[in-house]
Amino acid sequence: MTFLDDCPCGRSQLLTFPRRELLQKLASVALLFFVRRPQSVNPTPEKYPKSQFRIGDKVADYWTDEFDKECIEYGEVFGICWHPREQTWAYLIDWTSGRGPDSLYPCFDQQLVLGSYLRGVSND
Repeated sequence: MTFLDDCPCGRSQLLTFPRRELLQKLASVALLFFVRRPQSVNPTPEKYPKSQFRIGDKVADYWTDEFDKECIEYGEVFGICWHPREQTWAYLIDWTSGRGPDSLYPCFDQQLVLGSYLRGVSND
């Protein structure tokens, strides 16, 4: 009695070649060569000054509330855009922590913050 005799269909399914899977794998590999890969982000046009912060940078905003109490908020730059009226960079910040009277974190308020109000914080 041989190994092939044990197979109910007359041939070993273990020895057949899965052509369908092979074609799918070859097609997926071939597509990698034909599909355009995303290029790096376009550089900022020379007419704009260099941005002070980049996406992912940790920043802090120091301010004084209506009771003259010093407040601070820490966050991460989430988005950057050029503010045409102010002629400066503005940032979307995802606020993660801070000290203040209305401290509810994390907070993404979708408000643009001008770069002059922000200070960089080390990523440590």
